[in-house]
Amino acid sequence: MDALIIAGHTPGKIDPLLEYANVENKALIPIAGKPMIKWVADAITGSRHVERLFIVGQDESLGIDFGPKPIIFIPNQGRLMKNIFAGGERVLQDTSDRERILVCTADVPLLTTAIVDEHIAAMLQTKHDLYYTVIRRETMLARFPSSRRTYTKVRDAVLCGGELNMASWRVIETNRELWDALLESRKNVLGQVRRVGISTLILFLLRRLSITDLERRAEKILNLKARAVITPHAELGMDVDKPFQLDIARTELEQLSMNN
Repeated sequence: MDALIIAGHTPGKIDPLLEYANVENKALIPIAGKPMIKWVADAITGSRHVERLFIVGQDESLGIDFGPKPIIFIPNQGRLMKNIFAGGERVLQDTSDRERILVCTADVPLLTTAIVDEHIAAMLQTKHDLYYTVIRRETMLARFPSSRRTYTKVRDAVLCGGELNMASWRVIETNRELWDALLESRKNVLGQVRRVGISTLILFLLRRLSITDLERRAEKILNLKARAVITPHAELGMDVDKPFQLDIARTELEQLSMNN
């Protein structure tokens, strides 16, 4: 399958993380001797399932060695949703597998090839259009107790989202306005739920939605077969958004580099 890394940025954006790291491009934040995107790309291209890597938001001028597998760059589009669709459309131009496209952000540097392979294998157990990674709060806190993730409480779990997901062409080529709205409010759970109906909002507020309920609602609204994939790997949700999260990643990977 082909993999897509979303690594776009907004030039001139005021961001405490960028100021702390003294860079203008989040994907290029140095961590244990490598830019952050290099850690992510190495984990993904090392997977036996991945044939090519598409990177949206960066270009060849980076001068980074991403390994022997083919690398295709897509220009930065300025907004998250536009970058996702630009990357997805480019992948679909000549991919041999339109049913399975791996999508990851560039800010999960603790990802490893072993985790990528195991997670892909878990997703490939079923045939769905959209696989969305979720992590139980207890899993996250056991591995990264100071990560301060944003959690969503449903009837049968307390969850946060992961950054390695899989989609088919149907996800990329349909429901664009809705996807744009959902991703713009991705840090606001109530904002997302409101967009899929007042009954869903009420059920959510009453904590009556289960993981299965959420899958069924997503299928109804998006007209897609959706599946939430619960992972035991907290690394999939350890994205670097804030300075203290960067410190966590640097500590982990500097220790790893010292031991290798």
